[in-house]
Amino acid sequence: MTKDAERIEYLASELERHNRLYYVEAKPEISDFEYDRLLKELADLEEKHPDLASPDSPTKRVGGAPIDDFKTVEHARRMYSIDNTYDRDELMAWHQRVLKGLDLEEDEQVTYIVEPKIDGVAGSLRYENGRLVQALTRGDGRRGDDVTHNVRTINAIPLKLNTDAPLDVLEVRGEIYMPDAEFERINKEREANGEDLYANPRNLTAGTLKQKDPKKVEKVGLRFFAHGRGEIAPDEFENYSDILSSIREWGLPANPLICSRETIDEVWDTVKAFESQRPGLGYGVDGVVVKVDVVASQDKLGHTSKSPRWCIAYKYAAEQAQTKLNDITWQVGKGGSLTPVAELEAVFLAGTTVKRAGLHNIDEIERKDIRVGDTVVIEKAGEIIPQVVEVVTDKRPKDLKKTKAPTKCPSCGEPVAREEDEAAIRCVNESCTAQIREQLIWFASRNQMDIEGLGDKAVHQLADAGLLNSFGDIYRLKDHRDALLKLDRMGDRKVDNLLSGIEDSKSRGLTRVLSGLGIRFVGTSGARKLAENYGDIDALLEASAEDLAEVEDMGPVTAESVHQFLHSPAGTTAINDLHEAGLDLTTPKRAAPPADSKFAGKTVVITGSLEKFGRKELKEKLENMGATVSGSVSKKTDLVVAGEKAGSKLTKAQELEIEVWDEATLLENI
Repeated sequence: MTKDAERIEYLASELERHNRLYYVEAKPEISDFEYDRLLKELADLEEKHPDLASPDSPTKRVGGAPIDDFKTVEHARRMYSIDNTYDRDELMAWHQRVLKGLDLEEDEQVTYIVEPKIDGVAGSLRYENGRLVQALTRGDGRRGDDVTHNVRTINAIPLKLNTDAPLDVLEVRGEIYMPDAEFERINKEREANGEDLYANPRNLTAGTLKQKDPKKVEKVGLRFFAHGRGEIAPDEFENYSDILSSIREWGLPANPLICSRETIDEVWDTVKAFESQRPGLGYGVDGVVVKVDVVASQDKLGHTSKSPRWCIAYKYAAEQAQTKLNDITWQVGKGGSLTPVAELEAVFLAGTTVKRAGLHNIDEIERKDIRVGDTVVIEKAGEIIPQVVEVVTDKRPKDLKKTKAPTKCPSCGEPVAREEDEAAIRCVNESCTAQIREQLIWFASRNQMDIEGLGDKAVHQLADAGLLNSFGDIYRLKDHRDALLKLDRMGDRKVDNLLSGIEDSKSRGLTRVLSGLGIRFVGTSGARKLAENYGDIDALLEASAEDLAEVEDMGPVTAESVHQFLHSPAGTTAINDLHEAGLDLTTPKRAAPPADSKFAGKTVVITGSLEKFGRKELKEKLENMGATVSGSVSKKTDLVVAGEKAGSKLTKAQELEIEVWDEATLLENI
């Protein structure tokens, strides 16, 4: 072996050792600077001797070329979700079910593993003969997206296991997450650049894993904790704790706070004690997971169609805080609706500083009797969105005035209207500046036209500069490149990315356009049905309100709203501008259902958990067979498909004597 070959082998081994010390054992021996120096030396040697570069080299973590799209791959073993519990009684009831399932008496012991429930993105890593060959997201549990190209950039995940006797197959399930410090760093950079801030680490983690360019992922400090197993061959592990011990030795990180408990009372003591540890961990945790340790006992307990019976997640109640309500402001939405927002004295809550919170609508304000100057209790719904829960009336100063609904739009000053039986107060001025800007933000958002670089702040900046006041203006920005470059924090690269994102959006198709235009009462599903029914914008424009009402799930009110918008001055201008800009305003018409379809013309409701289908997959399949899939049971419902744990919808179907099929009957008829 040559001197350079020996050095390459040594450096690769040493760098992986330092990764293991840092991410698995939390005992770093060298500085980041020294690590980077070793990595550069290895990269230089591999460039000099490409034939000596291993595919598992630490230098390969920077990822390959961007991919065109993500492949969906079937999991070797299904990734189940975990049932939740929120109080001690429910936890004890689960323990009783475990004892019964294992044929144990009340005084017999079950060893449990208790581990933090990380608030991240579940994934599955597959190693074959010790080498990472595939990484999948959880997806629907049966199939997930292949994100191997991105996961390879995460330093906490070894590309090759640290063992001389690797298993043929080792699938490790775990949580990919973002530390709080990394999330704050990214948001500070975006704030300094005038870009929109990310809502929370979990959403940013999910978005990062779906980046098509792994070099962008490599710049984000994602981490990983292992917490489960998939396919293992040969599988000789007797306990889950043995699996954790082995994968730690092989270089995969498992949470150091995972512990073993011999009784359910010890488990409860750990659950209570851990709640006070959460805020100082430096990453999101919304509960703990309790698992039966013995693998044979896990197998005996088995699964429901949705969740393992041998584990349960204890979720902590949302964290609350008291603070002063300084003001109530009203935001104007894309449809003109006015939404109240609580302006608060800053308070630290669930890992972030909160200055604003939602108030829903005027009816909610009146019901809770919320007044400016009150001390209020706020909490984060789902640990994400701050909401005002209640007023601390004992702390209310005297003579605070009741909150009244606004009579004028806070943006344009025009009178507002409130329709009968509606909680929403609405600005009806189509020229309202705030309304137009919200429409543009909605149009450019990820689930609509998905225009990268055109978020909230960018829309307001461009509108303030007089460059963006309509949908058509988005596509005229290419003619104003010089003006864009003069704006604050708008360099060549940012402008080029924005214009590229705008150009890419032209091919999204008619469904996305209709959804993005923000037509009242028309959501994504309605936009898709209109687009698939008519095929192109010209055919849609020729349809009368009566014709539109015949489209599945439209109805006369929605149909009239669509017709009015399409033929209004604003709608006509928007359509003409988008047509002139070269947008694809077509979509393939939905094929007619098979002539022998048993679902043609029927309204179907799906409820409960199904073994063979994900909800979205089944909905699409039934719609392709001519069914209308509804979210609620009524006298118009023809059929209810009921899986396991079907609830109130099944009860209502039985009360209305509607036909009910279980999954076996469904499979016979598809």
